[in-house]
Amino acid sequence: MDRKPTVIVVGGGTMGLASAWALARRGAQVTVLERFGHVHDHGSHGGHTRAIRHAYHEGSSYVSMIQQADREWVALGERAEQSILMRTGVLLFGPPQDAELRSAFETCRSCALPYERLDAEDIRARWPLVMPGHWQACFDPSGGYLRVRAGMDALAAEARAEGARLRYGAEVAGLEVGPRPGVRLVDGERLDADHLVVAAGPWLPSLCPTLLPGGLRRLRRILAWTRPSARHHAALSALPVWGVYSPRGFFYGFPHGDEGTTGLKIALHTSADQPALDRPVDPEHLDRQIHPEDLDPLRWVLAEHLPAGQGQFAATHVCMYTSTPGWDFVLDRLPSEPNVVVAGGFSGHGFKFAPAVGLHVAALVLDGAAPRPEFEVAAHRPR
Repeated sequence: MDRKPTVIVVGGGTMGLASAWALARRGAQVTVLERFGHVHDHGSHGGHTRAIRHAYHEGSSYVSMIQQADREWVALGERAEQSILMRTGVLLFGPPQDAELRSAFETCRSCALPYERLDAEDIRARWPLVMPGHWQACFDPSGGYLRVRAGMDALAAEARAEGARLRYGAEVAGLEVGPRPGVRLVDGERLDADHLVVAAGPWLPSLCPTLLPGGLRRLRRILAWTRPSARHHAALSALPVWGVYSPRGFFYGFPHGDEGTTGLKIALHTSADQPALDRPVDPEHLDRQIHPEDLDPLRWVLAEHLPAGQGQFAATHVCMYTSTPGWDFVLDRLPSEPNVVVAGGFSGHGFKFAPAVGLHVAALVLDGAAPRPEFEVAAHRPR
């Protein structure tokens, strides 16, 4: 009998867990080392829900990958007998000259995706959203949101069923690279394997300092839930996931519901007038306190575009992005280390891709596959 290849996955968050899931299903002997616990608040998957969309303004090259992830999320939910992907549709709107909105339309056209082009009157007739009369909207009926806990639970259950060992409270102090790579834990334990996968989120730059030195930034982001008036609950619950390309930044939100926290979830992805959002943070000393200036942009976007969603903030959450200069992912081998694969730099838009990322990692590790050109380490280096 052929010996199973052994793989250590450093990081048991979204991408580490998805990688372990895909590798174990391919027959690898997998050990996951996670510093915290299952579904924790220290990385990028907190907040209970994550958007999924096919009308991808980040570029049409992502569409085939999101379609693969969509299929895997649906199949995973069916096997787990619980809903993971909630298909509410996704509405993106903004000024017609906005480059990212135009990119979303172009992606729909070039990839033959179903979509509707809507104007302000169409929006007003269907949802309690408000936009200026000259703005445009792209409605993607295939989009919606993912239930984080359900998805992570299902990935973990299937990984374990295929023999993966998930070790929580296992903090990695450093990597040992070479022909047979390994890791050192803070308690002094040493482990080695045929392959390493490093999917440590905001800790990736610390563990792999030679990977894009200075090119991976850890950024602080705020999620919040309002408690709108009960008279608006029905209309707000019927919302699609939505995103607005405002001159002040890209804001997004979800239907009113009780996914983890009861209320209306909103967030700010990028900002034109909040330079603090682009200020790198240290994951070991992240400011988890909510300040008035954190919530002011969210109050503004509700007053401007979703007044029915205004209300007292019922809950807030601080998370981190780990972003590359171009906001594309890094899915490649560590330079000069063919047995070490890195999965990181997901830049705040990675969760939806998790099963597809896991399958890609498994192909890199077990098949010697080439990375996708846009995800190569070399693609992110300054030219």
